[in-house]
Amino acid sequence: MLIENKISITNKEQLLLQKTIIENPYCLYKPYPKQLIPIILANREEKYAEDGTKKPNAVLAGAGGYGGKTYLGSMLSVQYLHKDEDYTCLVTRRNHAELVDTNSIWDNLVDWCCGTHLPEDICCDFKQSPIPQITAPNGNTIYFKAFDHDEKKQKFKSASYDRIVNDEASELPEAVLRFQYRSMRNTTQIPRSIINLSNPGGDSTEYLVKEFVDGLKPYIALDWRDNPHIDKAAYEGSLNELDYIDQQYQKYGNWHYRPTAGDLINRDQLVNAYIDVEDYVEREVLFCTMGIDTAGTGRDNTVAMNLIRLDNGLTVLNDLSIDGSAYPEDSVYNIIEKQILENNLYNVDFEEEPGGDSVYALRYWVDDVLSDLIEKYSIDVNGVSAIKSKYTRARPIAKAIIKGELKFSSHLKEQLERKDGLFDQFMYVSPNPEEMKKHKSPDELDALGYAWNSILTNFVNTVELELIEL
Repeated sequence: MLIENKISITNKEQLLLQKTIIENPYCLYKPYPKQLIPIILANREEKYAEDGTKKPNAVLAGAGGYGGKTYLGSMLSVQYLHKDEDYTCLVTRRNHAELVDTNSIWDNLVDWCCGTHLPEDICCDFKQSPIPQITAPNGNTIYFKAFDHDEKKQKFKSASYDRIVNDEASELPEAVLRFQYRSMRNTTQIPRSIINLSNPGGDSTEYLVKEFVDGLKPYIALDWRDNPHIDKAAYEGSLNELDYIDQQYQKYGNWHYRPTAGDLINRDQLVNAYIDVEDYVEREVLFCTMGIDTAGTGRDNTVAMNLIRLDNGLTVLNDLSIDGSAYPEDSVYNIIEKQILENNLYNVDFEEEPGGDSVYALRYWVDDVLSDLIEKYSIDVNGVSAIKSKYTRARPIAKAIIKGELKFSSHLKEQLERKDGLFDQFMYVSPNPEEMKKHKSPDELDALGYAWNSILTNFVNTVELELIEL
């Protein structure tokens, strides 16, 4: 339920804001007017339902980017840290790296609560492992936990909190967002609250739309258009450089946008990504990798995609192998051996996916097919887990192509543009599972994704990207 820019506020609520936000020694940032709305709503007295039960306050704040959600989450987290009441807060994020990253809520609060600007008697302690936490001298504590898949919801067992702040809530698993209500404590006078801070676009977007945007729980559309502390013209210019999908989420804050086939990239952008062999053959190859999608139930081909990173910063799809036979061992062996000899192949990543044909399990490839190459050349062969959504897997590759970071060798043109080939797979890949059932599995796109992820994971580019005259 969308809450407009103004809400009524009682004298009691105004006094609470003054004491717990404005005069809070741990709160180094003061909210701009629209940021006050979710703070007020999170602190309202809990209401009784018709069945006589009380539920914690729940709020969603966010839309496009740069609305000050991190600062809002930081303020809400420390709101009661200095008070005498027994206060426990939990801040969540999808993965640990983002949870404690620079410019995160954690980063803000270590500065706000543990800095040398504070008198010694109220300066907080913090520790980053095993569970990141900030503890005030009065014993009040803010915990930080990552939840990257459904099973992690078990972390809520035997724990209870007065407040939970879900940073980038749409990226958290829906099961986690639902399950955390069981961990709201009821032993203090502090109103219990769950605050969801998020842009749209993550896996739990539908849940947040149903519960908040279109549902009965309050939603505040907070983004860059509301933030008085930024150069709006400059930020809008940056947003205009995003692809169509990210603009829907980051620029327009469109909670109802659902990507469809064809939104990812267009065919002209793919064709414009060709590079002639003579334009890169003399370049030094700094890194060479390969991604392999093995044939399994319902999939016809075993596909190998070879990427090379050049000394000018470009990455090129340099070679590929597509084998629709029942015995693709020779074709896989041959392309791996070829790239070892030509470009000093560093590693090969095989897809690991539940339900795949066991004969092509990683152990078979390592011990039986590639053992002599591994022993002789010390190449690194790994299994990589597949992300559920093929559309999600494809997005970073499409972005790299649009930005000019990933090119296709022109000698592969016939294979790339054949029916149901890589270019067609970019066109029909969809977030809709029912739509995907109408098409051949995008095995070439998957293999390219494993190779691209290998580039991002294993190679740190220290060379300035320079333009190539085509």
